[in-house]
Amino acid sequence: MVRNLAAVGGPGDTATSSKWPKNPEDAVLNDMDTGALVNELASLRLLPKKVDLTPHQQKAWATNPGVLTCAAVEPKEPVRIQEGTYRGTQLALTKVYDLIEQQYMSFMDVAQVEPLIPTALARQDKRDFFVFTKGEDGYPPHLDPRLNKEWAENEEDYDQRSDLGPFALFNAYRLAQLSFIMKGTVPWIFAVGTPDQGSTILEVENYNRERREGWFRKDIFDRPNVGDLKDWYSDARFSQQQFTGTNPTTITSASKDWIHHFTQPAKTSDDADAISIISKLSKSCPGSFYVQDYSYFRTITGMDSADEIKYETKDENGVETSPPRYGCASVCLFYLNEKGTLYPVAIVPDWRGTLRSVTIYNRQLFKRTDIQTGDEKPHNEAIVDEANDWPWRYAKTCVQCSDWFRHEVAVHLTRTHLVEESIIVSANRQFEPDHPVFRILRPHWQKTLALNGAARDTLVPSVILKIVGFSPPQALKFIQNEYKTFNFEESYVPKDLHNRGFPPEKLNEPKFHNYAYARCINSMWTKIRSYVEEMLSLHYKGADADKQVKNDISIQKWFKEMRSPDGADLRYFPTITTFEGLVDCVTMCIHIASPQHTAVNYLQDYYQDFVINKPSCLFTAPPTSLQSLLNYTEQDLVKALPMNHPHEWLLSSHVPYLLSFKPNEKTETLMGCVHTAWSIYANKPHPSDVEKKITDALRRFYQALQASDDEFKSYAEEKDDIKDIPYDVLETKYNAVSILI
Repeated sequence: MVRNLAAVGGPGDTATSSKWPKNPEDAVLNDMDTGALVNELASLRLLPKKVDLTPHQQKAWATNPGVLTCAAVEPKEPVRIQEGTYRGTQLALTKVYDLIEQQYMSFMDVAQVEPLIPTALARQDKRDFFVFTKGEDGYPPHLDPRLNKEWAENEEDYDQRSDLGPFALFNAYRLAQLSFIMKGTVPWIFAVGTPDQGSTILEVENYNRERREGWFRKDIFDRPNVGDLKDWYSDARFSQQQFTGTNPTTITSASKDWIHHFTQPAKTSDDADAISIISKLSKSCPGSFYVQDYSYFRTITGMDSADEIKYETKDENGVETSPPRYGCASVCLFYLNEKGTLYPVAIVPDWRGTLRSVTIYNRQLFKRTDIQTGDEKPHNEAIVDEANDWPWRYAKTCVQCSDWFRHEVAVHLTRTHLVEESIIVSANRQFEPDHPVFRILRPHWQKTLALNGAARDTLVPSVILKIVGFSPPQALKFIQNEYKTFNFEESYVPKDLHNRGFPPEKLNEPKFHNYAYARCINSMWTKIRSYVEEMLSLHYKGADADKQVKNDISIQKWFKEMRSPDGADLRYFPTITTFEGLVDCVTMCIHIASPQHTAVNYLQDYYQDFVINKPSCLFTAPPTSLQSLLNYTEQDLVKALPMNHPHEWLLSSHVPYLLSFKPNEKTETLMGCVHTAWSIYANKPHPSDVEKKITDALRRFYQALQASDDEFKSYAEEKDDIKDIPYDVLETKYNAVSILI
């Protein structure tokens, strides 16, 4: 709890407070009192219940907690509220998930995993409870929730096991039960209008704008979103999101194979011009084509190319309990001209192999624009305006749906949260608390293990998997594959940008001026790396620094465990044998926890609260022929979207809200952490020479971060869409010190 230390009721109390209105219905409820909410949950019988495990279950839990964790999550649906309001459900979900996170934090605190005040435990002591799982629950290796393998003695009689370990104080099975509250809070029926309702896109747009105009600055849920823009559906907005949206990390140079696919002879005469232009530009401007490629979705989830990405929920009698949800494996080809304008030129809505896949070209774009120069062509009455180009709008929606899954499950969950957890667990196992690597990294682990535990047991099974087109086993396979194939070294920012076709040394050229994420994240990498290098050089000194690193047993054990199938199983974690290699690796660990997670997390609310901009699933199967797609109308798009599906809409819009709470600027940002550390060292009464050097290093890091605000603002102001959409997510007031939401 963060205490408000302002003066109360005395002469020093200068704070102005709002006056409660006379009538309770006139007061806006933006949070729920915990006691009142718990009373209501108790009345509705939604609180976790005592569970009596059989001796067999007790033994299974002790040896394989994932089995019973899944058992707590997967059985019959909990009793759900019969009827409720949409907004009331939003409030309840927000409060309930906050309480769930707090409970996980309490667990991690008591168990000394993420303690508020740590005990001075040596590495060997921490190895007893910082233990990796072995994949029992379907997730990549993570902190074993038993925590106490050594303390819970391997006695045949469960009742004779030690009762002194952390699990004597907290029942992890009960943690898994918390997911029932999340499910039960969502009512069967919503009593009043919901934002998903309508037979046209315009109805949803109007609801979004009218609701916000009526409540703006009063209701915590009515924050700006992309639906406020009249042209939110346009090619320009769609392209902009590839550079500064929720997932600006995966757009990459188009391979020769993709260029070949998109320049095959036209199947209809209307596409001949588009294919001809793409073919010519691929020869004259070979480095200017990019793709968002989701074609691998079926392969890594164990599906055949002919299989539909579809998930159906049925009861024990095989009767559908809700409409089937569909996913897709899209591919989108973009062209980036020398002026820096990114155009979507062709899309495969759902890649099913060369012969089965439908490819649609942006016919209207080629009619109205010279994409190489950016000049508009003479007006042509035959051109369909973007708002009514329903086949193309549908194709873009498929791309957004594919990107929702890749971003949420791979880019965000797996490659920040889960990768960082492995780093945390192994570092605690292999480094003493006073090791320089441990001391540099520890501030960047705040809350992460608790939040990850809550996400695995509650948010993913109770929310994420309820709104995607993949089955739970398929989604878990996807997570496992994305984790195991994560190339740690190739993801270092300079390498990653270069490999994806955005050379860091050219980012200030006009061609890349709209890619603000790349410019900001590259700058952050440089700043963090300079600080890490300066700090590590205080320990690994002189010309033989490489030898010192190579002979550091803790570092050698760390990277070996990170790579080992019996440890973190990150197969592409680097083998660290040089000082520069260590600096890069530690920089990457901080990068993942701080600026990278900040960049891919905090913009979700703006772009995904307006669900039809980026849906998590579709409600009709993608078309299997080009002619079928070309005949699509607005009604076909409406049927495919989560419109008139209030439960899925609510969860889709509320996930980004839950994940977008602003960090406390003084205590939860990278800047706040650096300033606090500098203050501690700068005020030591008799600092040693090393402490003086640390103070100087922290000062330089602080000043570099402080200067980044103006630097990043200048990058944002150079974007073509700056009048409508800022890009300030990596400014010091937002850049979180760790994965803490």
